[in-house]
Amino acid sequence: MSVDQETIRVFVALSLSDDVMERLKKRSQSLKDQLSELNIRWVPYENYHITLIFIGNVPINALDKLEALMKEAVQGYAPFEVTLGDATLFPPDNEKKGVLITSVETSDPLKKIQSKLDQKFREAGYNLIDRPYRPHVTLARLRRAKVSEEELKKTGESFSITASHVHLYYTEKRDGRVYNGILRSVELIS
Repeated sequence: MSVDQETIRVFVALSLSDDVMERLKKRSQSLKDQLSELNIRWVPYENYHITLIFIGNVPINALDKLEALMKEAVQGYAPFEVTLGDATLFPPDNEKKGVLITSVETSDPLKKIQSKLDQKFREAGYNLIDRPYRPHVTLARLRRAKVSEEELKKTGESFSITASHVHLYYTEKRDGRVYNGILRSVELIS
């Protein structure tokens, strides 16, 4: 992250364990091999995460405020399990599938934390995207490539992580590549 910026592009998300990152990297590589002739932009595996809310550009000096909002929103929430499923296309209810993802089970704790974060940030005046929350891990953006659900190699594999923190991430584009990184973390404690 460059320090001379006046604003920074941020979002709140769950990180993934090293084990899950490796498993998703292997899944992504298998799909990349399968779909190698298509014009697909693959997400670098180190950028995998589960977005809770996308905030957008904020002044750098607002990071303490954002962290405080995160703390308020997750207060009283204990760590919880998040289950990741197979590769699929996104969005599910749209004819134009633009993203290849790993599905994430929408559990009650995940819905509650996401909803509370959304509420707190809206109350604080942040203009968040208004659409139903569908948790996922983005593996690739299809650009103009056409892929059907039936074409995807399905592994039937699912795995879980324990969400013990929510993180404030930054995202920036440098040298034609997107970089994400954690700026602040808030621990989940019951």
